[in-house]
Amino acid sequence: MFLSPMLLKEVDTPPEDYANVITELKLDGIRIIFSNLNNNPRLYTRTGHDVTHLFPELISVQLPKGVILDGELIVPDRNNKPSYRLLMDKIKQKETTLSVQYVAYDLLYYRGEKITQFPLLKRKKILDQIIPTDTITIVTSQWFEGNSQTYFEVVKRYGLEGIVVKKPMSKYRCGVRSGDWVKILNRDYEDNLTLRSDFESWLVNDNKKKVVFLNIQLKKNRKNLYEYYRKFITGNKKDSSQ
Repeated sequence: MFLSPMLLKEVDTPPEDYANVITELKLDGIRIIFSNLNNNPRLYTRTGHDVTHLFPELISVQLPKGVILDGELIVPDRNNKPSYRLLMDKIKQKETTLSVQYVAYDLLYYRGEKITQFPLLKRKKILDQIIPTDTITIVTSQWFEGNSQTYFEVVKRYGLEGIVVKKPMSKYRCGVRSGDWVKILNRDYEDNLTLRSDFESWLVNDNKKKVVFLNIQLKKNRKNLYEYYRKFITGNKKDSSQ
């Protein structure tokens, strides 16, 4: 089942209320709603395109029944940074040996019940408990309490896309662009708007074609992927300030 994702409002600088926000890394990938209701796992883009057939390695991961996740699908480049261009190459079958990773940052359904009315902090704590720990194909995004400005400086230093700042008590408002969730972009980061438009156009033109990828998970790629993102994913919240 598809739910329209909650959208981000763009602002120029991180908020000054450091203590009362949740800060996350903004990943350069494709927003994906991952539904696993009624034993029927499905993957949807933010506009509702069903792309389940494109990523068989994701739906092979055993998620709990009755959940819907919100997250980002990424592919790292040779420097272990998320690359939208490589992700498009993967999708268009130009490169089938790259490892994809789904980074979940929100939980919309749990045990078959809609929980978008729960505070974000509560949803995240449940999410951390249900994602399998024996795989890096699907992981959770590590979040930080406050320190948005400091984190943004680190993001710029390492040439990453930006950060996302959310109010911990915010509800999930499907399809709404709210000031409860804001993004701060690194202006020195490569602009990929053309590529993103190309992806949506490709889906529209190719929506009946079943593209099949070789399910190859190279150990080297998986190791590099984990090494780069271990600071941002599946981390213990108590260690996130270190």
